[in-house]
Amino acid sequence: MNVIFKISLPDFSTSHRDDERLGTRQMAGKTRAIAYWLLPEAAAREVFLREIKGLARQFGAPLFEPHVTIFIAPENSRAPLEVLHEVGPVDIELTIHSIRVSEQFTKTLFVQFERNDALQQFGDAIWKASGMWGDRYLIEPHLSLLYAKLPSKTNQTLADNIRLPFREVGFTSICVMRCARPTTRAIEVEQWKLLAP
Repeated sequence: MNVIFKISLPDFSTSHRDDERLGTRQMAGKTRAIAYWLLPEAAAREVFLREIKGLARQFGAPLFEPHVTIFIAPENSRAPLEVLHEVGPVDIELTIHSIRVSEQFTKTLFVQFERNDALQQFGDAIWKASGMWGDRYLIEPHLSLLYAKLPSKTNQTLADNIRLPFREVGFTSICVMRCARPTTRAIEVEQWKLLAP
């Protein structure tokens, strides 16, 4: 699994500096989680990253790697490298359904994919390999383009103007991140940490 994971964080807006002044004490009380991300193949990654960078510049928002979250585990779950070794390689194609918006910070503006049995089966394999009990994680496949707090009208205008040059997206690599759960501010995005591979 070859993963190229290089991101330069931009200068953040005033709202980010306000978040920074709040300090890490508030974030220390948040739950930390391990998120398993599917990463798009190179050509699609470049298109998505161009959109993410442009929107981040426009709104003073954080940069992040284009990804589809397929499983979120507690921080004390099985070691991610062991999980990835057990589940093996990934090769999944997803079909874009629509461009959507929401009030959730990490789903401000996002690409909604159609549900896919192969994707759910792969997510279930990670769930089992992680040693988790209880309800399975139902994947709602999406790829976010912007993390921000915007007026709904602005957000919908952005969604209406997004044009992607493809409808199918291949995913052949995976990475694992440590993140705050839920992630609700730009400073928390900056503190995400790559755990594997």
